[in-house]
Amino acid sequence: MSWKVIGASAVGTSHTSNSSPCQDSCFYHVASDATGASLLVALVSDGAGSAQFGEVGSELACEAAGKMLLEIAETTGEDGLKAHLASELLEVVRARISEAAQARSVTMRALACTLLGAVIGPTRAFYFQVGDGAIVARDAGALAPVFWPESGEYANMTYFVTDANAAEHLRVEIRDTSDEVSLFSDGIQRLALVFATETAYEPFFEPMFKALRASSDDQTDSLCAALERFLNSDAINDRTDDDKTLILATRSLGESSVSSV
Repeated sequence: MSWKVIGASAVGTSHTSNSSPCQDSCFYHVASDATGASLLVALVSDGAGSAQFGEVGSELACEAAGKMLLEIAETTGEDGLKAHLASELLEVVRARISEAAQARSVTMRALACTLLGAVIGPTRAFYFQVGDGAIVARDAGALAPVFWPESGEYANMTYFVTDANAAEHLRVEIRDTSDEVSLFSDGIQRLALVFATETAYEPFFEPMFKALRASSDDQTDSLCAALERFLNSDAINDRTDDDKTLILATRSLGESSVSSV
């Protein structure tokens, strides 16, 4: 079995009230390297609410980063997952956004967005992040944040890939592989994380992972639709008025290095 992945984005009520678009974007794909090994590539980007074209920035960030990471996964597999890859990726994303900003005669700040991503192969996992939102990976049976969401000088601020000093806020980690991972934007981080202890709130994730583990390949579309309904539900909107994006991925133990040794 390969990875099972679902993802969805939903516009926040603060945006629907003034007819603003959803400024979140996401990307996920399961690639195969030259040996046939599966690698999960997943990305989430959140356009800044104060940015005129934040939704454009987030879409371009996922598009540019996704294309680069898929090429690496398919050509070099896990061998290409080096720490310096994150810096190269950031430069590619910034260049793509800069081109779009110039075409619109605006500064890059008008397309400001965060970006977080994961590439997970049979034995190695590569994670990176600029800004808030979070990646939660299962390690030794427990879910835990890879990085804690980074806020700016004030509680409602963060850092963006479009910032001049974005490289200073780029976090990267390479660790052993994981068989379950979730990526999400800051719109649901207060529901998915326990801020007092800087841990993952497992009751938020477990019902969704349970359903995903038990699903068949032909149920992916219906699960994605169910996830979108969940993100649009009153239970979620009563607790957050921001845009929301959530990706969940799981694979059988047979795909990991732990069970094949």
